[in-house]
Amino acid sequence: FVLDEDSYLVPELDGVRILSRTSHEFLHEIPEASQEIFRIASMAPGALLLEAQKEYEKESQKADEYLREIREQQLLPEAVGQCIEAAGYEHEPDTQKSLLRAASFGKCFLDKFPPEGFVRMCQDLRVLNAVRDYQIGIPLTFTQYKQLTIEVLLDRLVLRRLYPLAIRICEFLRLPEIQGVSRILAHWACYKVQQKDKSDEEVAQAINQKLGDTAGISYSDIATRAYDCGRAELAIKLLEYEPRSGEQVPLLLKMKRSKLALGKAIESGDTDLGSHPGNDVSVLCPCAMSIPCPCATSCRARAVSLCHVCAVSLCHVLPCPCRAQRIEGRVAALQNALDEFYKAKNDFAAKATEEQIKLLRLQRHLQEELDKPYLDLSLHDTVATLILDGHHKRAEQLYRDFKIPDKRYWWLKINALATRQPSHPLSPLSDPSILFFPPFVEVAVKHHNRYEARKYAPRVPPEQRVKAFVLVGDLEQAAEAAVERKNEAEMSLVLARCSAATDGAVVEKLNRARAQLLKK
Repeated sequence: FVLDEDSYLVPELDGVRILSRTSHEFLHEIPEASQEIFRIASMAPGALLLEAQKEYEKESQKADEYLREIREQQLLPEAVGQCIEAAGYEHEPDTQKSLLRAASFGKCFLDKFPPEGFVRMCQDLRVLNAVRDYQIGIPLTFTQYKQLTIEVLLDRLVLRRLYPLAIRICEFLRLPEIQGVSRILAHWACYKVQQKDKSDEEVAQAINQKLGDTAGISYSDIATRAYDCGRAELAIKLLEYEPRSGEQVPLLLKMKRSKLALGKAIESGDTDLGSHPGNDVSVLCPCAMSIPCPCATSCRARAVSLCHVCAVSLCHVLPCPCRAQRIEGRVAALQNALDEFYKAKNDFAAKATEEQIKLLRLQRHLQEELDKPYLDLSLHDTVATLILDGHHKRAEQLYRDFKIPDKRYWWLKINALATRQPSHPLSPLSDPSILFFPPFVEVAVKHHNRYEARKYAPRVPPEQRVKAFVLVGDLEQAAEAAVERKNEAEMSLVLARCSAATDGAVVEKLNRARAQLLKK
């Protein structure tokens, strides 16, 4: 092998790459399939099929002669396989197309030739040709591509910041969003926050416009990256797009934005955010830690979760249970705090205190009328307890009076009803607005009530129906839903849960549907 100029030799998986100042070559052993087809005067079935296809395009009768010779030897499946395999090792798109046309031509004369290999090879070659382009510059061979896997190739494209190409490959191969597009968009967003030539507002809007509500993307992770890059204001703007308050609060605390963190915790309605090990009450509400009373722990919890306010004045006037047993005294103390908040023009704290007074009075009324302890329960616990006790109209009244968000109320209702004993029917869920609420299936399964879960699984939205059937263990229905939606990712999800021994019919049905989908 003669080299005309100084060159570098780089050993690789399946050959040696030869680099010089003017050329780039790859020296490797010719695969057996390529040898069989392109050898001079070859009579291999793949070579004959390739010639038959060429003659067919010329409208020559020799095409029939070549094809008849292959079929007489019963080597047509082998010929098609050789052409498909050889196409993978070719770098010139014209040669690839010629071999794939020959394989497609031969398939027409076979009754039961599986199409998956042909379709997969077409997909692989489109990906390889895209990354081999001189503007991209990743000259992978087919062997290297298979060894590397598509996930690693996507990672390399992301590291080179070739985000559009990576996304197009994911969409073309129909990769699950979490493994493909979502992951790439998250990388892009983390890179975007490092650009210092644009304002925080512009960057935040650009990221939100591109990402939207894409599944599998955490705005809090992107905000964390922005904060690590020294862009605290950008991090706060990005957190506004994070739908989960539990993900917002920890970062806000890390950024020393305690008041903002408390506001987010209150907006969420999740009192656990104030008492979570990672969200120290002393940080969220420093004044709550200084309450001097024998039952300080209870008061601190009330200062953060019951009253939902953070002000030193409230902590001074909020009575300890050991000092004010009567509800009138507690309401009076809260009224004093309310007056102070109005004087300080703290509208938010005043509104929260008003609602707490309203809740306390309502709880006293419920306790007297129903002869059951309701005092000191949170609003959510009060609603849940009423539902558990069968007082649905009263629960709905609280839902309206305190303007509880619809989704949160239905979630409370679902959780409460799902914790009932089997002897309690779930008839209140006949409301059409709840039948299509997917978390009901999750909650029913969580509480070992698969009967109810199976009954309502068919009623969730079509895009979540497959997951619902899988969750309740009805793989046959899950397969039907996936096939009906013609969604390859959902078919793969069901196949992953199937057992060859017990779910053979389901597996066969899904494989047949996937093959038909790939043909298109």
